[in-house]
Amino acid sequence: MLAAVDMGTNSFHMVVVRADKQGKFELVDTAKEDVRLGSGSPDISIITPDAEERALAVIKRFKQLAKMRNADMRIVATSAVREARNRRMFVRRMLEVAGVEIEVLSGQEEACLIYQGVLQALPVYDKTVLVVDIGGGSTEFVLGKAGKPLYATSLKLGHIRLSEQFLGLGRSREELKKEQIEELRRHIQVILADSGVIENVQSTSFEMAIGSSGTIESIEQMINHTAATSTGSQTLSNSNTLHEREFTIGDLGMVVKKVCKAKTVEQRTKIPGLPEKRADVIVGGAIILEEIFLALGIQKMKVSPYALREGVIVDALADTFANYTPGVNIRRVSVLNLASKFNTEQRMVSAQHSARLAKEILVGLQECKSGGQDCVSEVALLLQEDDIELMEAATILHYVGMFINHKAYHRHSHYLIKNNEHLLGYSPLEIEIIALLAKYHRKKVPSSKDGDFAMLPEEVQKKVQAMCAVMRIAVALDRCDTSAIEHIHVYQRPGSVMLAVVPAVDSTGALRDVSLEVWAAHTELPYFEKIFKRKPSIIVADEYDLESMNTDPVSFSLSS
Repeated sequence: MLAAVDMGTNSFHMVVVRADKQGKFELVDTAKEDVRLGSGSPDISIITPDAEERALAVIKRFKQLAKMRNADMRIVATSAVREARNRRMFVRRMLEVAGVEIEVLSGQEEACLIYQGVLQALPVYDKTVLVVDIGGGSTEFVLGKAGKPLYATSLKLGHIRLSEQFLGLGRSREELKKEQIEELRRHIQVILADSGVIENVQSTSFEMAIGSSGTIESIEQMINHTAATSTGSQTLSNSNTLHEREFTIGDLGMVVKKVCKAKTVEQRTKIPGLPEKRADVIVGGAIILEEIFLALGIQKMKVSPYALREGVIVDALADTFANYTPGVNIRRVSVLNLASKFNTEQRMVSAQHSARLAKEILVGLQECKSGGQDCVSEVALLLQEDDIELMEAATILHYVGMFINHKAYHRHSHYLIKNNEHLLGYSPLEIEIIALLAKYHRKKVPSSKDGDFAMLPEEVQKKVQAMCAVMRIAVALDRCDTSAIEHIHVYQRPGSVMLAVVPAVDSTGALRDVSLEVWAAHTELPYFEKIFKRKPSIIVADEYDLESMNTDPVSFSLSS
């Protein structure tokens, strides 16, 4: 059990995780409190007595939470502490009064740890990415690939710092003036131009820009709470809950105009999607981000739910375990973590076995081992590699609802998948698809009467129906949770599909009895026929039968 605390300029965050012997970890608890450690001091040069008392109170609570979880705690401090002239006294007081040691990070160390945190949330390990993290006192920039930072730096561009310096933070009744915004923009432009960030970023082509931490998350929330009308005004759009956690430079510009148009903090608190506690600093943060977009040529940014504190966890695990390397396929690791959290070992093995069978069926449906190309259903060709991965994830997770109750466990699985913080690297739409597939793997099939299904785009609905038809058969083919079926081979002709199931061999060398599995799968064939428009059948075959069937025309792949 490990706890990591990020003592930020604006707020303190703590995460508690449980790690296994290989260093894979799952989130157990989180805590966040606004401290405003950098407030009340010109240019964040002093930690005031009031801020110190707030910090002590929060750290004591975090320490108690970590102790309740029996977690080792590591605390890191960022811009407000490293720049404070009284930082040594502050760190000493934390040790004497709260009994905790504080590790003060350099700006470059902070940037590198943020990158490690992002890698735990998004599947971008093999991509060259630019990570931008706007904090209260500073903004960190990292170019990284394959887990290694190529360039990392920290600039004194923080939303609290600049709000106090240019926008009158603390004088909440004052109205925002155009001259203040213009002066702020000029200051940001000068800092960016003099820092070397622009030249370093432009010299390395990055494939994706990623933003992390509160300011950028708040901007994304505002963007996805609003929709631009033809006249440029915004209205609430609560119906669209399946948006990607990303935004464009046009979306960002719309938010900047909105927050600047709200002249007072009170007016900004009414902006949909903006957390009330960020209303006094969002203008500074949004303008910093817009100037970064413009200076670095960023057109789109993806948002990471993980940042510095998760990077601290990764760093602690690397110190704890020999030969530790963070998981590079964060999506699959997070699916397996969630499945193992709620499944018994036998159900876990069965779920993974069914997932493999589902993939064999779907890949087989995209190939033709006999006949011409017209034997392959158009529906099968709609599905791409990413869709197959979603179906595998749903099949691995279809059992998790049994943790709550065996009765209607598919509905419990749907709920657990939608309402958890463990599925990383998936967009909200992808999580919705996984949850719906788990819900429909038995009993009722997808229907427009289900509001969640009806809300999906039309093409996505067709894909879900196809994946569901395959998944229901695959789950049925492990009806007894014994992995009795070794493989499935798909043979197609125009208008028909034959599934040849190959039983596993038992300890005596005899083929396993798969009659119950085949019976269960037959009950799922009518829905399969409805979706794929092909007459399905199932036969039990051994290697000699397959050899005979494979003497038909040579197979060829129809999926690219």
